[in-house]
Amino acid sequence: MNEMLLKKELAYVSHKVYQRGLTQATGGNISVRLPDRDAILIKRSGVSLGEVSSEDALVLSMDGEVLEGAGTPSKEFRFHLGIYHSRPDVNAVVHCHPNYAIGYACLGRDLPLPTVTARKILDHVPVAGTAPSGSLELAENVTHVFQTYPGIKACLMEEHGICAVGDTLEKAYNIATLVEDTAKQSFILQQLKSNVPEAVSNT
Repeated sequence: MNEMLLKKELAYVSHKVYQRGLTQATGGNISVRLPDRDAILIKRSGVSLGEVSSEDALVLSMDGEVLEGAGTPSKEFRFHLGIYHSRPDVNAVVHCHPNYAIGYACLGRDLPLPTVTARKILDHVPVAGTAPSGSLELAENVTHVFQTYPGIKACLMEEHGICAVGDTLEKAYNIATLVEDTAKQSFILQQLKSNVPEAVSNT
């Protein structure tokens, strides 16, 4: 896929993330590797994922230098680059702030995987330790998780959100939706379990 088509796809997937309710305001960021270039496309800072256009995709070198485009890259560009450096199999990163997954992230624990689908596809969703948004420490925490568990497709980010990866933007988006739906299913299951004794005693 050429660069222009990738910019359009980045905008399209950004809109899907926002419309699906996986992030709020101007939170979240998406990136994709550029084929045949040692660079990535990443959303510029300050624009909502619901309003991203092709022009909002900046070309960023693997050293973090803006090569093309107007504006500054998302402040989270460091962990995007960290993942790409650590995982040559990853071509796209979707970072967002879905509500149920954030709930589990705030507990500082790995995401429960209650369904066979989640266990088969996700296998393991660990949590990266908390750090200020945009900080080098956060980038190191997220990168460390993807280095420690080289096969993972997503991680929770404590007190922050999630980071999903894939070999295409669409696959990374699908992983992000699966993480959030799995978190929702886990929450529902926990609520049901907590009410089972009371329900039985009332029958």
